[in-house]
Amino acid sequence: GWLKYQVLWDLEPNDVFQRLGDNIQSWFECLKDIKESRQTLDTQETYKAFGPLIMDFSKIQSKIGVKYDNWHQDVLRKFGQIIQTVATEFHTNVSEYRNNLETKSVDSGNLDDTVQLIDTIETVRQTQADDEIKMKQLLEAQRLLERQRYSFPDNWTSADTIQNSWTSMNDILKRKEQVIEKKLHKIQEKVRGEVQTMDTKTKEILEDWATKKPIGGDLKPHDAIRQLAQYEAKLSEQLEKRTNLNKAKQSVKMQESGHVDHLEKRLRADLVELDEIRNVWKSLENVCNRLEELKDTQWITVQPKKLKTSIEELLSLMTAMVPSVKNYHSYHAVKSNIESYLKMIPFISELKSEALKDRHWKEMIKILDLTTTWSNMSDLTLRDIWDQADNLKKTEHLLRDVMINAQGEKALEEFLKQISEQWKIYQLELIDYQKKCKVIKSWDDLFTKAKENLSNILSMKLSPYFKSFEAETLSWDDKLNRIINIFDIWIDVQRRWVYLEGIFTSSTDIAQLLPNESQKFQSVANEFVGLLKKVEKSPLVLDVIAIPNVQKLLERLAESLTKIQKALGEYLERQRAAFPRFYFIGDEDLLEMIGNSNNLIRLQKHFKKMFAGVHSLIINDNDQALIDGVQSNEGEKVKFYNPISIKQHPNINDWLTRVEKEISLTLAKLLAQSIPELLTIQKNSNNKQEFIDWLDQYQAQLVVLAFQVSWSENIQDLLSRKSNIDLQPALNQIESTLGMLADLVLADQPIVRRRKLEHLIIEHVHKRDVTRALIDKKVNTPTNFEWLAQMRLYFEPKHENVLEQLKIRMANAEFHYGFEYLGLQDRLVQTPLTDRCFLTMTQALHAKFGGSPFGPAGTGKTESVKALGNALGRFVLVFNCDEAFDFQAMGRIFVGLCQVGAWGCFDEFNRLEERMLSAVSQQIQTIQEALRQQSASNKSTLKIELVGKSVTVNSNMAIFITMNPGYAGRSNLPDNLKMLFRSLAMTVPDKVLIAQVMLYSQGFRQAEILSKKIVPLFTLLSEQLSSQSHYDFGLRSLKSVLVMAGNIKRERIKNDIQNDNEQEIVIQAIMDSFVPRLVADDLVLLNSLLNDVFPNATYNRPPMTRLREEIENVAKQMFLVCDKLWIEKVLQLYQITNLNHGLMLVGPTCCGML
Repeated sequence: GWLKYQVLWDLEPNDVFQRLGDNIQSWFECLKDIKESRQTLDTQETYKAFGPLIMDFSKIQSKIGVKYDNWHQDVLRKFGQIIQTVATEFHTNVSEYRNNLETKSVDSGNLDDTVQLIDTIETVRQTQADDEIKMKQLLEAQRLLERQRYSFPDNWTSADTIQNSWTSMNDILKRKEQVIEKKLHKIQEKVRGEVQTMDTKTKEILEDWATKKPIGGDLKPHDAIRQLAQYEAKLSEQLEKRTNLNKAKQSVKMQESGHVDHLEKRLRADLVELDEIRNVWKSLENVCNRLEELKDTQWITVQPKKLKTSIEELLSLMTAMVPSVKNYHSYHAVKSNIESYLKMIPFISELKSEALKDRHWKEMIKILDLTTTWSNMSDLTLRDIWDQADNLKKTEHLLRDVMINAQGEKALEEFLKQISEQWKIYQLELIDYQKKCKVIKSWDDLFTKAKENLSNILSMKLSPYFKSFEAETLSWDDKLNRIINIFDIWIDVQRRWVYLEGIFTSSTDIAQLLPNESQKFQSVANEFVGLLKKVEKSPLVLDVIAIPNVQKLLERLAESLTKIQKALGEYLERQRAAFPRFYFIGDEDLLEMIGNSNNLIRLQKHFKKMFAGVHSLIINDNDQALIDGVQSNEGEKVKFYNPISIKQHPNINDWLTRVEKEISLTLAKLLAQSIPELLTIQKNSNNKQEFIDWLDQYQAQLVVLAFQVSWSENIQDLLSRKSNIDLQPALNQIESTLGMLADLVLADQPIVRRRKLEHLIIEHVHKRDVTRALIDKKVNTPTNFEWLAQMRLYFEPKHENVLEQLKIRMANAEFHYGFEYLGLQDRLVQTPLTDRCFLTMTQALHAKFGGSPFGPAGTGKTESVKALGNALGRFVLVFNCDEAFDFQAMGRIFVGLCQVGAWGCFDEFNRLEERMLSAVSQQIQTIQEALRQQSASNKSTLKIELVGKSVTVNSNMAIFITMNPGYAGRSNLPDNLKMLFRSLAMTVPDKVLIAQVMLYSQGFRQAEILSKKIVPLFTLLSEQLSSQSHYDFGLRSLKSVLVMAGNIKRERIKNDIQNDNEQEIVIQAIMDSFVPRLVADDLVLLNSLLNDVFPNATYNRPPMTRLREEIENVAKQMFLVCDKLWIEKVLQLYQITNLNHGLMLVGPTCCGML
């Protein structure tokens, strides 16, 4: 049973108070329940026995009792507060009623007092029954509080006091009722008069409201709301008076209850309408306030896009308003204003254009006739603009003219601003020059920008809006012109300074050679370097052109450098005139040679530029000033018959001239010595050892010449017989020699000897083919054209001049061999195409014309010209033509060629510009006419005027040009230039024959069979393999494969490997050469094509076991993982290095290339 008391703890006092509320009776019952429950608790037993056990409840009972006491105190305190509130309120009402009854009288003459008195009596009568009950409850409650010892507060209103006031008020009420009863008629008369007055007043107020209620769209919401408040006060006051008056009428029995007062009804209806109108204005107030805020926006801060968004938001708010609001004129008036403002946005956007400056606004204000109103633009607001909507519309066309002008001026202003910003930060790009100073680079961008800006400024001057910016534009026009003028001179000065600085500082001897110029240059250099250091401190272009007198300084420096360069050029020209091969040496190299004329070691590096095959000089071991001969790059030597002492001839021009002549004389004497020896060896049936000794004794070009002389004279003799003409013995001799050469080339030979053997094999194969052709065509006379069309060499030992003992004839052309030392240059395989080229070119030379082989790339145009030059013993120089060649450069080359007697081969000649071609044609024509005059007058030399110089023309000189007409961007030769050259179309070369001869030269016996397979294979590879930028299956690639095949064959012989299957050797060369460079997809196709071309052939790749082991060891040391594919690539790289000097590794990142 004790658990029922748990509720005392579960309940919250506030929850109980809220349920009891203000019902006094409920409070009585609650307090009664608490008291009774407490008493019941006190009477309960405090213990209970359960057999031997006794349960003591005393502590629980005590705690519950305390909880009851707490609840009693809380409820009693709250009940007291409620009674106090009720008592105070009741006492206040009683006091107010009593006061009204005492102060108001029917005798005062004031009808309002009478009406109020009657109204008070009526009110008291209506509440009297309830007030009596409340009075009893207050008395009972006070007694309860006293019994339960409630502590009354000091401001407690006693129930007895209230009862006394209540009794007194009731007494007064009775007396007042008696007075009213006695004077009822008189009161009614007063009420009737008041009704008439009230009706008149009410009608006036209602009429005023009907005519002047604030619903116009021109009102502002706050003004409308203020007026509504005034009307509300009037209507409410009148309604209250009428209501009280109607109550009085009912009280004095003038009007039945429920009577309808139409004026009162109208007052109530108007108050409802007023409230609706107020709601409309309150709804519009937010929109109008925001609109007012927009109008007060400063014009300078207006942003058209944001303004449009704000107005659209206001329109959205208007649209979202309730339908009842939309019925009022004020709504439509505000909405109409907002829509008109929205329509002005495009024009406002134009007015806010950045192009409009103060000058434009002043002009527009004048058009609007608002000079005084809008005097200060900083005070202008959006309201001012909107208020002038009609004026703006009226003058729109005039305003737009101003805005169009502003836009035009803005474009010019923006351009000038752009120029200004661009050049204010534009810095010259500087680069370190030999740690001495910094020079300017990247001129193109500077000039491009300046010229582009000047062009735009010129266009600006033609603009109708130019006048406003004339001063600024002319200022920039002057600056940009100065930039172009100053830096145009600067380029020239810097270029000349860099060129001369390299010359005057590279050698100390230059100061002795040109003391005056050296001193002048040093002075100029000091000034220019000082100027460059200023630029380095402030590289801004505008700062540079602002350096005082910078243009005059540069002009003076340019003039000085031009004079120095001219003096230098004249000096070098004198040196070149003394030794014409100097024309093929650059100025700096030439000055180095002149300055070190006694230092033969230092001079050696320049010889290869002046002589075709000379790589270095052979200097006497005992006398460093004695030149014993010359040596080629491969180590082949030419020992002079007459060594040259530079002590006896200290002038470099003198001893170089003697070296030049001695080379030719020595070669001529050695040739005269070698030919009889060869003939003796041939008579002895090509004794191998004698042949090797002879081969080692003479230079490669002499060896070939001796054989060519032997063959030519042998065929000539056989054809000159009167009977039994048979060329078979000559063919047998060639084939016999060819067999011996093939055997020798396979043996382990020194490099020089091997190259000689290869040259001889190539030449023998060609002579064999020519001899076969002569036999097949049954040539039997020395005058047969088939024989005359061949290049024939005749040696005339009886001729006094040893340099003219060897003659070369081809058709009706005859030439003396030039005896230019050629070294061990690669020999061109001669094919019928080459023979035809030689024939055409020699005929051109005979007629003193130039030669012009033309055709696609890879047909041997340039190589054929070089081969012909080598065959005639000429110094051939090849020049790759491009747009950089100018008239002066070509003229200088021609001067050198004319004086040296060398050949010039201008590769891709039609790449020159047409104006250059036209100018060059005159120079070539002058040279060729001189050559014809020489030939006609039998003079060895003749002087002509070329590029302003008197030049001696050597009769051996010739000019050749090669062209590829199929390429885009090539010029057409002028007709006058075409007439100076004999053209020959170079078609596709005979690759099979070339491969055959090369295989022969590498010692392959089955050369004819293999060449017919390997060339088609290359064609198939080119056609069927994928297109890759690094693939090459042309002649160069074919040659490298064939050379590799020769190396493999010789390696096998050297290592005594019995398997000498030449087909397998070729396949190994192909695989070793191509496999490393092919992409994965093409490897399968390569194997397939090999099987098709070389059926049943196998590829035996060398194991390279030792190298593989070393790769793995090095990889371990470098902590690299040895992937099989990676090792394979390393081995391939090794094989390629044995074939090519230059290598390129192709592949994606992170694939192990490095």
